Amino acid sequence: MNKIIINSIIASICTLFLFGCGTRNMDFIPDKTPDELYIEANKALYDDNFSKAIEYLEAIHNRYPFGPYAHQVQLNLIYSYYKDRENELALAEINNFIHMNPADEHIDYVYFMRGLTHMQMGTDRLLDLLRIDNDERDSNYFEQAFFDFRKIYTDFPKSLYAADAYARMVHIQDLLSKHELAIAKFYYKKGAYISSARRCQKILLNYRDSEQIEETLDILAKSYKKLNLNHEYQQIKDFKELNFK
Repeated sequence: MNKIIINSIIASICTLFLFGCGTRNMDFIPDKTPDELYIEANKALYDDNFSKAIEYLEAIHNRYPFGPYAHQVQLNLIYSYYKDRENELALAEINNFIHMNPADEHIDYVYFMRGLTHMQMGTDRLLDLLRIDNDERDSNYFEQAFFDFRKIYTDFPKSLYAADAYARMVHIQDLLSKHELAIAKFYYKKGAYISSARRCQKILLNYRDSEQIEETLDILAKSYKKLNLNHEYQQIKDFKELNFK
């Protein structure tokens, strides 16, 4: 068979496959009124059947984009995508909502959901299931989550989510300080003492309330010692003796 024809067939098959994976059985959602579809979506949410809820919510969103439920459908989609671990879709819906409704009365909730979604993206599901603490995982998503929660805590101090946001900021700070300390230890073992010291300094500057401060001071002091920075070494040693007895 002609090679061009073969390539064309393969491309067509791949296109059909991707299209099939990118839809949620929209053709199987009955042609009902917005009220009826919304009721079905809420039933699915109540049963924690988020995949089914998404199908009905997307049907409302696509068929009646300016209908009476448009606003609430967006909020429910954000929550359902998050619960179904469809993180990319959740973020897309969140960012679109923020762009279109920056002064919405529920905007604090949307920022809170963005923080939760970023945290979920930074969490390896298998590691969590196995209860393995991996301090060397990528920290970018956790940093983004921290900024989301900080925005709620600073811009919406009276929000119902402010206290929860602050608690999550504390938790993320602890995670990030562990991450930085793991890197500092790696650099120290490799003899890269300048890099090790810089990572420790970052922890002291950004995560001074974390539980890793004492160990960070130890690594920093040893790095200074290796670099023959005796004055700085003595400063850290004196500070540690004064504050950690």
